[in-house]
Amino acid sequence: MRRIVLAFALTVGLAIGTVVPASALDTSVTLNCSDGTSVKLVVDANTLTGLTQAVQAMIDYPAGLSCTLIQNPLGVTFGQIASASTGSNPFIVGGGRWQATVFCSDLQLTPPPPPPALVGGSTVARVPGSWSYDPNASPQETDGATTMIWVNIAVNVHQMDGGTGPFFGTLNETIPTQQSTACGGTVTERHFTSTPTCLQTSLGPPLSAAVTSLVTQISGDPFPHATALGQSINFSFIDNGNPGDGNPPDMLQGPPEPANSACSLPPASPPDGTLVNGNISIRNPSS
Repeated sequence: MRRIVLAFALTVGLAIGTVVPASALDTSVTLNCSDGTSVKLVVDANTLTGLTQAVQAMIDYPAGLSCTLIQNPLGVTFGQIASASTGSNPFIVGGGRWQATVFCSDLQLTPPPPPPALVGGSTVARVPGSWSYDPNASPQETDGATTMIWVNIAVNVHQMDGGTGPFFGTLNETIPTQQSTACGGTVTERHFTSTPTCLQTSLGPPLSAAVTSLVTQISGDPFPHATALGQSINFSFIDNGNPGDGNPPDMLQGPPEPANSACSLPPASPPDGTLVNGNISIRNPSS
């Protein structure tokens, strides 16, 4: 039903009348989100499709943020328009779910003991902690088992005044309840809400963004690498284009994995998390 309501709202909006274009193919829309933000955008058809997919993914994979897109009718006077073209306000809007690799200990779970090893046909005990090592883990995180978990993300981050003004919006994540065979138990639901303090965007290629955000709300069990109110977290994103157009999936990295960026581009290493479902839309390079 939610999918039908969203589609209906967009259809009604697009039927209001002649749009206010920046060019013959551009459309003026308003992005309204539950974090209290309302941003007017002039977008091309590709960006409109990407934003629609991102908004729908926030519904399909909830992380405490929802948005709607409404087309602006002819004759509306705007205070400020963030055009999705070079030199206008940078933004990243995305939603969906991705797969992250997390240590069982960070999820407060203890993996089951490994099966005994066979040496020369005889069974010998294995040393505890000798299973499921992550070869890319930092030195302080090399003594535990890891598991892949689903993580829902919703990001709505903007900067005003063509990349020189204040930042606003939200970056949220929710780890839904799920089972982990590797960790031998149930991964319980946990969530954080955060407010951006930095945004860097680049048109690349590829389209990329880095965000620093301040944790303002937490719930459930501890969220790995985002465990305290007032903590700054870092995220990096790559927008590979809209899904369904034959593009590779979008990529991202941040909690519950260690961050690879401190709001700078390019990040120290490419984001390693795959957005399996949903879409990330990045527009306008930072000044």
